[in-house]
Amino acid sequence: MRRFTLVVVGLAFTFCALAFATDKPSVIPSNTQPVKKAAPIKARKETRVSLTGIVKEISDTTVMVERTVKGNVETMEFTLDKPVENIKAGDKVKISYVKKEGKNIAMKVAPVVVKRIIKKAIPPKEIKPAPVEATPSKK
Repeated sequence: MRRFTLVVVGLAFTFCALAFATDKPSVIPSNTQPVKKAAPIKARKETRVSLTGIVKEISDTTVMVERTVKGNVETMEFTLDKPVENIKAGDKVKISYVKKEGKNIAMKVAPVVVKRIIKKAIPPKEIKPAPVEATPSKK
């Protein structure tokens, strides 16, 4: 009985597989619409990077900044879109830049303001000696 059941299931599976394997003529709908063109691929968004360093040289079109990364001193050159004011060699600046065609283009150059924390001297509190209790003498 078990063998008969397996044979019937096997034949049913074979006939079902043959039914799906037959070629059907492709049907093209009569009211086809033209295919829309794909949207153009958008350019990658430019990533802004920022760094802080000391200005070594500055002109109307370029600025050279020296920065220290993990103990290594690195000098980077940036192209300026417009001349910057109130910045001279030796100033500490923060630069936001974009890398285009192998060049670093400075978008924003701003001087770094150093915040100084002033600690006020707190007078020490007077320490009063603890009252001495009379200890009973042992006899």
